[in-house]
Amino acid sequence: MSSWRFALHLDSGLALFAGQAVALAWQADGPRLQIDVAPTAGDSPPDEGIFAALSQALQAQSFAAAGKAGEVAPVPLPWRVWVKTTALPSTSELLAAELALELWLVPSREINDLDAVRRALEARRATLHEDVREALAYWLLGSTHPLGGRPDLEKSWRSDTHEVLVRRSPDWRSRRRPLEPLLAAAQRLFEELTLRRRIPVLLASYEELADSLDAQAAPLPIAFRQAIWWEAGYQLAALGLHREAGVATDRYQEACKVLQARLPGLAGGEIPGFGVSVGQRAYYRGDFRAALDAYRMEWQSGSEQHRSRLRRLIANVLTDLGALSAARRLAEQALADQQIDGDPEAYKTLGRCGEISLRAGDLESAADFYRRSHAEQEELFGAAGVSGQTAVYRGHVALLSGRPDEAADRYAEAHAADARKDSRPNAYALMGEAALALQREDRAPVIACLDRLQGADESSINGDVLPRAVVALAAVVAGAPREKGLAAIADLLNDNYMAETLMLLPVVYRQVGMASKALNRIAATLQQWDKALAGVPEFLVERVHGDPTPDALLAAIAEVRRRGNWQALAPWRSRIFPASLIAMAELAT
Repeated sequence: MSSWRFALHLDSGLALFAGQAVALAWQADGPRLQIDVAPTAGDSPPDEGIFAALSQALQAQSFAAAGKAGEVAPVPLPWRVWVKTTALPSTSELLAAELALELWLVPSREINDLDAVRRALEARRATLHEDVREALAYWLLGSTHPLGGRPDLEKSWRSDTHEVLVRRSPDWRSRRRPLEPLLAAAQRLFEELTLRRRIPVLLASYEELADSLDAQAAPLPIAFRQAIWWEAGYQLAALGLHREAGVATDRYQEACKVLQARLPGLAGGEIPGFGVSVGQRAYYRGDFRAALDAYRMEWQSGSEQHRSRLRRLIANVLTDLGALSAARRLAEQALADQQIDGDPEAYKTLGRCGEISLRAGDLESAADFYRRSHAEQEELFGAAGVSGQTAVYRGHVALLSGRPDEAADRYAEAHAADARKDSRPNAYALMGEAALALQREDRAPVIACLDRLQGADESSINGDVLPRAVVALAAVVAGAPREKGLAAIADLLNDNYMAETLMLLPVVYRQVGMASKALNRIAATLQQWDKALAGVPEFLVERVHGDPTPDALLAAIAEVRRRGNWQALAPWRSRIFPASLIAMAELAT
């Protein structure tokens, strides 16, 4: 941004409405500008070339930029240098120039005088109306999209967005017939996303919303698509629908690129939450180094509230990297912050704390975290709104704790919860049932679980590779053809489940030498992950002996090769979930 640019200040957010003008005057930090919902009728601005065209484009969307003229002192420094004249520019010129910068219509880093703004706007005159509409939509939504947040969105979207679309809506709705299309569509978007936060939904629900809003406010502003796909990616990931979340995240990133091309004043780093979307996408595909890099960039630019939620996302990555002590510290710090703030997303962090405890072998703590997560969901969403996935993990804890009957009840509870919302099978619940049947030495149900998954669409709930592969390998232990296990191992490697694959190799490779190629692939990836951990000392703090980190697993691989058998993996099987679920079977034989 040019050092000569004077600052723009919006009074109390977006929405001091028409008739409540703010005087334009030189102050210590520059003039003040107000963007209002435009009056229903008013004088046309005087023709002042491209600046007048900008004002007209704003009014075409039922908004107006206004400042009350009056006695204005001579232009002081440093703004005198910026306007390159000792004469006072017209009020409309100053307002239009600041408006162009505020709405990202010109690249602020390249603008250092009033004439440069005029030339930049003139170059895009042909698309100015469309560009202003896109900019207003992005600005109206607060130019940010929430990182998770409350079910009603009230405290996760910018406060003045809530001011316009919720608290003051009776004002502008009562004064206007018909409603301004952009405001009406924004309010509906707000309401629809709020609704979708209260009930588990699928990608198709967000696609239907995008299509419906496009019919209401065609063409649907890019910023609205951003908001829809950001929400979809975040909420679907929270439900464990990683494939669908990945599709939504890709669409969000594409919308960001399109918007940046449309509004040259935007840069990638200036779209809050963009780094989170990059990190989530990298996390889904197992590129943990890229995920940590993206989260770290977002961490450096975000607010403290933003960071409290980032802590859980970073803890997700550290958990999968085996840095359980660091993951626990981050997750528990995030949980403490969320509980102080009354953040309803605390139930997700409780679930993350539960999985960390499960992996660390602290099953009593894991059971308590999942119990509390269940209770908070029940309070937020009602008994019918509790995620079936919470019951699945409570079943896993019961199974590992030696309570098979309770585990069976939890898996049945998960299926019942899912059936209320989705007829597709939950692969993680079937994974638990397969492990339970193995523990009971009842092999037929294991094969039945595999058959059920193989007969289901790959978009089944939690239909990622991991639970499907574990079920297939459990079936091999139960007598299914070895080829099914080999295919499962290949799928795990393709999706970068390296620690899990390492623990499950003995199911299909009785001799270490037979698994040489797979071990090489695992070792090479673990080396990359070890470097990724070394690159984020601010999150890791210190490495704790006993955590199944990449360096610890690399040492185990070296020992396996030295001995020529799998026994060196035995101490780690209980720490690598979900391989731990079938470790009680025939893995060591």
